[in-house]
Amino acid sequence: MINIHRRVLNILTSAAFLTAGSFAQTNTIANTSMASYGPIVAPDSIAAVWGTNLASQTVPATSLPLPTSLGGVQVSVTDSKGMKLIASLFMVSPGQINYVVPATAAIGNATVTVTSGANTLQGPLLISNVAPGIFTANADGKGVPAAQILQITAGGQTTIQTPFMKGQSTFVPSPISLSPSTDSYFLVLYGSGIRRRSANPAKATIGGVSVPVSYAGTQSQYPGVDQVNIGPLPQALVGMGQVDVIVYIDGVPANTVQLSFQ
Repeated sequence: MINIHRRVLNILTSAAFLTAGSFAQTNTIANTSMASYGPIVAPDSIAAVWGTNLASQTVPATSLPLPTSLGGVQVSVTDSKGMKLIASLFMVSPGQINYVVPATAAIGNATVTVTSGANTLQGPLLISNVAPGIFTANADGKGVPAAQILQITAGGQTTIQTPFMKGQSTFVPSPISLSPSTDSYFLVLYGSGIRRRSANPAKATIGGVSVPVSYAGTQSQYPGVDQVNIGPLPQALVGMGQVDVIVYIDGVPANTVQLSFQ
């Protein structure tokens, strides 16, 4: 597998552009997928806690394996079977914590507890077997994905395109070239909540065109991160401009993202 896009790692270890107030009121916490920002997560996927006064400062994890305490903050998940499980942490900050849902967490309604010194906050978490989400460049579950376009020549030479660029205030799609047509092109997406899928094939559409999914599962570099390889991309996408990309895992759609084809 190719190396994870650096933008994904930045998302995991930094606070997002969104505010805690988008999800939780004072003295409560909310939990979402860190990839899709939807309310459902899966075991061994990456989630975010949103709230206020979660930590006294922003502290990212700096090594692997991930720690279970950062800046004096711990996160635990009490699952539907009553098991209290300690989560690994990518980052803590006053308004947001990025953590890995414990792999052994049971399916169903759970409770997340954030402990920081004498301060304890709790909030609900819904765990499903799969909860597919795609990381986006703007770290909000919308827009262009933090992805890569893999171009392979007939002679086996490989180059990588980044399908997003910095706009005036956000990341926007960068037009993707599928030229020359004799080369093969693949879309590499990074997400979470995918790895526990069944043996049923993952599916994807780009601009309404069905495109094969050659891989959907664990990305080996970082805990909780999954990878989806889509392609070869058909020449029918040439000239389409901005289009929707939708990935389906066990029939469940991930958050819709956008690419642009020149």
